[in-house]
Amino acid sequence: MQDFVIIEVGSTNTKAYLCRTDEVKDLGFKTIEFKNHYKKENKINDDDKKMLFDFIKKIDNDNMFVFGTSIFRNLSDEDKNKWLKEFKDKTGYDFCIVTPEEENEYTVYGAISKALYNENVAVMIGGGGSTELSIVNDGKIIESVNYSFGAMDVSDNYPDLREDYAKTNYDKMIKETLAGIDMPKNKADVLILAGGDYIYFYEELDYPVSKNNLWSDELEPYMIDTVTMDKLDRDFFYNKSLDEICKRTNNEGWWRGARGMRICVKALVDALGVKYIIPTRITMVYGIKEAIKNGKFAK
Repeated sequence: MQDFVIIEVGSTNTKAYLCRTDEVKDLGFKTIEFKNHYKKENKINDDDKKMLFDFIKKIDNDNMFVFGTSIFRNLSDEDKNKWLKEFKDKTGYDFCIVTPEEENEYTVYGAISKALYNENVAVMIGGGGSTELSIVNDGKIIESVNYSFGAMDVSDNYPDLREDYAKTNYDKMIKETLAGIDMPKNKADVLILAGGDYIYFYEELDYPVSKNNLWSDELEPYMIDTVTMDKLDRDFFYNKSLDEICKRTNNEGWWRGARGMRICVKALVDALGVKYIIPTRITMVYGIKEAIKNGKFAK
């Protein structure tokens, strides 16, 4: 099959990938806060639409597949049909809205394909507007839980997380977040972070990650123990200037939601009894790539 492009349109970040036979190449991402603006306007924001259309136009490939996640699932049937038509008219491409179950399946495929581990492994798919959790044993999903909250929701609950320094008590936020979720029935020693660029987060904040010595996978090269992660996350909340990080990285939209995502991660770490974190850049693109190759999304 010839090369093709997959674009994932999330509640907060839109990502593009060039897919070749044995390679997935990152073509970049754009922070577009669909959910945050939808909550204020009760519709898809026009400026967000334009940013998405412009992003797609910059990707020079005639063979493209576009997929949307959580915020687009929540549209009414009427608004959904209008959006699908508008997107097709503006770009010439179909817009496929994936279910939480499909997003889980596609992402877990990429996350566990080489995870040779004798105990349970959990995969967290963190987004701006939703969080999907799968617990895997011997290559098979034994439990899945889909949560209708993400980094943006947590940041809305505690607005000071977007400020230069956080003020709300860390343990209070974790406790309240845990109180509002369905607890998984199974436990897991290892949590793979997928659905976002977690390696970017750890690299920019200089977290002391180690080589992943649990299994070998070029997509999962690092690990960090949760005791160290907890200590450094608290430092990120209360001692690191978020304004300075945003300016240094020129990536303000992404970083203003980062503390909210850390609360999501820590809540699931505590719920599952996790000892080790595997940060990755894995998204559902790896599973979608295989589905496209097998003809599921034939044009």
